[in-house]
Amino acid sequence: MSEGTVDKSAQKSGTVLEKLGLSERGWKFYAAASIPPIVVAGLALWYYSSRGGESAKKDDKKKRQRKARKAKKSAKAAGEGDADSEGKGAAGEASDMAKSNASVDGDEESPESMTDAQIAALDKDAKKKLAQSLKSRGNKFFQAKRYAKAIELYTQALRFDEDPVFYSNRAACYAADNNYPLVIEDCSSALKLEPRYVKALMRRAQAYESTERFRESLYDFTTACILEDFNNTVAASGAERVLKNLAESEARERISKRKPRLPSKSFITGYLNSFRSCGDRAAAEGEGEPISRADELYNDALDLIAKQDYAKAFEAIDAAVEAAEEAQGAGIQRLDDIYSLRGTFNFLRSNLDQASADFEKALEVNPDHVRTYLRKANLFTEKKEIDTVTKLLDKADSVDGENAEVYFQKGQLRFLKQEFVEAADDYERAAKLDPEFVYPRIQLGVVQFKIGKMQDAMKTFEEAMAQFPSRSDLYNYYGEVLAEQGGSESAINAFERAIELDSNNPLPYVNQAIATFQTTNNADKALTLIRDALRVDSECELAVAALSQIYLQLGMIEESLSMLRRAVDLAKSEEEMVSAITFRETTAAQFRFMSEHPELISKMMGSMQ
Repeated sequence: MSEGTVDKSAQKSGTVLEKLGLSERGWKFYAAASIPPIVVAGLALWYYSSRGGESAKKDDKKKRQRKARKAKKSAKAAGEGDADSEGKGAAGEASDMAKSNASVDGDEESPESMTDAQIAALDKDAKKKLAQSLKSRGNKFFQAKRYAKAIELYTQALRFDEDPVFYSNRAACYAADNNYPLVIEDCSSALKLEPRYVKALMRRAQAYESTERFRESLYDFTTACILEDFNNTVAASGAERVLKNLAESEARERISKRKPRLPSKSFITGYLNSFRSCGDRAAAEGEGEPISRADELYNDALDLIAKQDYAKAFEAIDAAVEAAEEAQGAGIQRLDDIYSLRGTFNFLRSNLDQASADFEKALEVNPDHVRTYLRKANLFTEKKEIDTVTKLLDKADSVDGENAEVYFQKGQLRFLKQEFVEAADDYERAAKLDPEFVYPRIQLGVVQFKIGKMQDAMKTFEEAMAQFPSRSDLYNYYGEVLAEQGGSESAINAFERAIELDSNNPLPYVNQAIATFQTTNNADKALTLIRDALRVDSECELAVAALSQIYLQLGMIEESLSMLRRAVDLAKSEEEMVSAITFRETTAAQFRFMSEHPELISKMMGSMQ
């Protein structure tokens, strides 16, 4: 299913991100999407195997290798709040402490009693030796959960040697006391000294998460994952968790503050086209007799819908309701249709409470108004109240059991529930009841494709195209099925035919762009097609999402982020907004990584040439 198909809620099976293959993906996919695959695949491997130059001294090389091994170990233990003990384990640490001359509580000859002048007089090796002694003692107090004393000893160790491990260990103590601001401060100090210190990244990420600084937390988890080639499962799960919280909280806030608004023109057109009509026109009962003001405005709304001027159509139908209420419903022919049509527009504007009230009013006027039952069913599909949807469709069926729209909507519900065989039966019944209703044919072909009846699907589309040769949307959906089968050239031809039939429909432009880019990698052609789509409909959600993805694949990260921000603004529902925010945030985190670690990527790419 594609963006303009069927009802608003049933499109959840074909959202914009699904169209691009981006929904229902794990965090790892989103994170990897914004760095060229060769970079992601080789980043951590290159870091651990090629960090030093050929002219590096042997002792420096051993140090780097030791740090690399320690970083790998730290990734596994980062979520456990342990202090770093150079990877020696309990036995090694005990040995270090046994060798230390300092007592547990310190004494006059202990290193912490030394003045700054005395420390300055020591040579480098002596400073490091004493610092390690203090750190080992600090580790012992940490294991004993005497965090204040451990903090004191790590602080003293830093007087002798500003080692990132000491900052990270002290941060572990602060974390145990839930002192997250100091955790962040110490981990940041550690990372200034060693920007690729995974344990410090992990501790800071967790502290950011605990203080609900989700974006910063996501970046640290992301960086840890990239540095370890996505093999750090703690970091990966943390990133997914933080990303979910970030996206859901932002989406909730945005939706709560956003005023109701109409979606893109192409979306509205697709939704309205899934019904045989928007309603019957009001007409004078006798020659020369006037119709009510409310009926006039209702007719105006129908005319504006035909012109795809949806904003003015909503204004007209809203005015029609006001006129009807002023007249207290007297002398109005299409009062049920008036309320029902305004309910449809409020549904499209995501003003679900008002839409529900409008539908209830329409059914008060006419309890047998089938179209309102169907529209109301769409609303409850949006709310995911499937039992209510079923009852509403059954009610519509009881009112008019020979109505093609009823069976079409039943098929849509079954399609949404992935009951494809039953959906096909409903579509076939709808097509027989109304041979001029094209959408049951389209959906029948799609569902036949879904259940693997390829010959039947092709026959359904071919027969439909013979009967409806001028329907652009039919060729567009046919092209989608061909593209899913891998018939790229045939799909592109179908999209081109759809554009010829209706150059104001943005969807075939986007579909052709996606097919072209995926099969030929012709970025210029794809970008031209998407820009044509946006010229036709500047708010086409699918075009914006596709453009962001192509920019991303071309390495145009800033341009991609601009489109992803636009995609968030255009999202019609909270669910779609969560998906858009998810992709925006992972892309932004990757872009920041590339900006802050350019030497890592450029050197690695050079070594692979």
